[in-house]
Amino acid sequence: MRKAFEITDKKMIKEVLDYVEFGTLALSIKNKPYSLPINFVENNGNVFFHGSKKGKKISMMEENPFCSFSAVEDISFLPSYFSNDKGDASPATHLYKSIIIDGEIEFIEDYDEKIEALSLLMEKYQKEGGYKSLDNEMYKKIVNATCIYKLIKKEISAKFYLGQHFSEKRYIRVCEYLEKRGTIKDLQTLELIKQFHN
Repeated sequence: MRKAFEITDKKMIKEVLDYVEFGTLALSIKNKPYSLPINFVENNGNVFFHGSKKGKKISMMEENPFCSFSAVEDISFLPSYFSNDKGDASPATHLYKSIIIDGEIEFIEDYDEKIEALSLLMEKYQKEGGYKSLDNEMYKKIVNATCIYKLIKKEISAKFYLGQHFSEKRYIRVCEYLEKRGTIKDLQTLELIKQFHN
């Protein structure tokens, strides 16, 4: 990874993991890879997931608990003409923030820990509330029927590709085109590019 794109700031990494709604969990057994999109919540450096107690992913994790998880925050696609007027397609690029976490899966069996993980998931995805606390007796059957597992982090890497390497000429042109196109996303991208431009 180019040093210019590497992010080590824990707060910035957590902001991405709190914002992104889906990630990809990559598993493998007997040299056969399997990846799946999955919702998640991060807490204290670990990543929590939930799902059925049976199925392909559970069988794979039981056989090989080592896995990799990635989450990407899409920032903006920049058409090639945002970077030059030569008709050259090669400067077309996509700006993004990405996190990769490698580690080991641990299944959570303790009822109170399961409640805590499910509560964190609800707080992330239903921020407005509107539901009874998950320690309510009404949830007991579904909590017991739900598999909760966490990815215990061994390594984490973050890459923010936000035009840090743009020449001054390209930076100015991209900023002008983003401002000209002027969607809400473009204006948010413009602020990020300015923030990360050296």
